[in-house]
Amino acid sequence: MNLLAIAQALEGNLEGDGSLTITRVSEIHSAHTGEISFIANPKYRKFSETTKASALIVSTDLDIDFPNLIRMDDPYAGMVKALYLLNHKPRVPKAGVHTTAVVASSARIAPTAEIGPYVVIGREAVIGDSTIIESHTTIGDGTRIGSDCWIHPNVSVYDGMLMGNHVEIHSGAVIGSDGFGFAPTPEGIFKIPQTGRVVIHDHVEIGAGCAIDRGTIGDTEIGESTKLDNQVHIAHNVKLGKGCLITAQVAIAGSTILGDNVQMGGQSGVIGHVHVGNRVSIATRGGVTRDVPDGEIVGGFPARSHKEFLKRDAYISKIPDLVNRIKNLEIRLKEPENE
Repeated sequence: MNLLAIAQALEGNLEGDGSLTITRVSEIHSAHTGEISFIANPKYRKFSETTKASALIVSTDLDIDFPNLIRMDDPYAGMVKALYLLNHKPRVPKAGVHTTAVVASSARIAPTAEIGPYVVIGREAVIGDSTIIESHTTIGDGTRIGSDCWIHPNVSVYDGMLMGNHVEIHSGAVIGSDGFGFAPTPEGIFKIPQTGRVVIHDHVEIGAGCAIDRGTIGDTEIGESTKLDNQVHIAHNVKLGKGCLITAQVAIAGSTILGDNVQMGGQSGVIGHVHVGNRVSIATRGGVTRDVPDGEIVGGFPARSHKEFLKRDAYISKIPDLVNRIKNLEIRLKEPENE
């Protein structure tokens, strides 16, 4: 695309030569002639002096001397749009069932769906229009998958799961495994049957290596437009609201409910049977052990107000100095009084 067309698509203000042909978006320190980059953080402005990029996306108020610019209020959002324009190549389904796939005769597959090599699709499963099921993925009996979904290689979807439209699941994810339900008794440990489903709503993305357990009786639910990073564990009967962002290595224990637009930092967690309100943010490695009201920002273990967490952390950092002061005071108290 030429630079003027990109600026118009981004709804930015062009400064420079709009006739330049731009081929892709690249990082500012490794870009080449004919490519566009961006500066969302002012500390990267120094790279504008050495970059070979032909144009930059920058903020409206950034003081910079560069021949070709697209100025925007939010250059990071502009970069994302530019990625879709220039770098992103949509995965178009190649309609049909691969000759090596094993598909039950009672399964219903839309004519526009793509079923890749060595895929296994169980009895009475349903695959919607333009959905892609990539190689070595297993879809269990009675599972229903909506339209325009993309299931990457080596995904395991157990029997009876339900997915909406525009769902993307990355490699190695397991959907519908048994929850950790066991009853210790004098006679031994008895497994509690896990008989519910996993229900995944529209526009959900699930990262590589995630494990989402089926409900014990009811359903485990992933709300519309919620995004899971890699290696996230969602236990049985958990309910995630709409628009949640769950980053890597998060674990959410059974029967916990998260509201809408909750954000969880890496390696954070929530114990079972807890309610986390809407728009709550849980800091990295935060451990939630109680209900959290709407709009709270919490951190630490056990999780508490982020301001309180930072204050306690500041006090803890002063402990070595306090210990030395106490030792010095003890020494002075033990010294004989000067006559």
